[in-house]
Amino acid sequence: MYEWLEKEISEIKTPKFHIIEGIKAGKILDTYTEWISCLPPSYLEFITKFGGAKLYRRNNYYQVGVLNLPQEKTLNNGEKLFLFGYFDDAKAYFICSQLQSEQESSIYEWTEDSLEKVADSFEEWLIMRCTDMRRSYSEKEWNDILQTGKILTDEEKAIMEATKQFQWQVMEFNSSRKVKLELINNSNMVLQKLIIGMRTKNLTQDGQIWESGIYLNVSDIQPGQKSIIEHQIHQLIFTPDNTEFFAINPYLYLLEN
Repeated sequence: MYEWLEKEISEIKTPKFHIIEGIKAGKILDTYTEWISCLPPSYLEFITKFGGAKLYRRNNYYQVGVLNLPQEKTLNNGEKLFLFGYFDDAKAYFICSQLQSEQESSIYEWTEDSLEKVADSFEEWLIMRCTDMRRSYSEKEWNDILQTGKILTDEEKAIMEATKQFQWQVMEFNSSRKVKLELINNSNMVLQKLIIGMRTKNLTQDGQIWESGIYLNVSDIQPGQKSIIEHQIHQLIFTPDNTEFFAINPYLYLLEN
């Protein structure tokens, strides 16, 4: 059923563009047979084959996601939902009252303040959303994603090497979500920007580790110079006690140019 996805995964050479968790649900399914038996067949086949998945990374975000097992949610009116995945910032659900054993079920996404039906089955939803994402990349972007091992120009090699030689440390991250960083340009060139990754340390209520990035203007930092930069974090989910910062793959700089 998902040969197209397996083919796409095998063709893409960019590291971590698609992440297949590999924690397949077989043993878990055996444990929770009472309610899992009513989940749609196409969803069960996916998590049995792949486990959970995060697909189509863009700027350290994954645009399509599937949870290894759904999470039960209850609306204010008492209606129960199963959260099974997301597309961009819209969470995707099964409505529990519509689930029937060995039958496909409609897919709903939460848009603004209400549920909207977007597909007749999990398989249809996944194909639709993955197609949406592939179409969002330009031909050049998609070719770059497929061919990480392409021959780089001298300028591209220099940019990648310079990003690896930039030294940085977080000096302060306060309760107002303003982060102060010390940066040292140990390279032999001036970069226009430096991207530093950040992610939540603990699982959110949705059972996810959220990742993002901060984009710093470092065009004034000459080779050998040190600078202090302050940056405001606007995403509420990232707090001082639940955020860690990390160096990202330098190849991402080339994908964004």
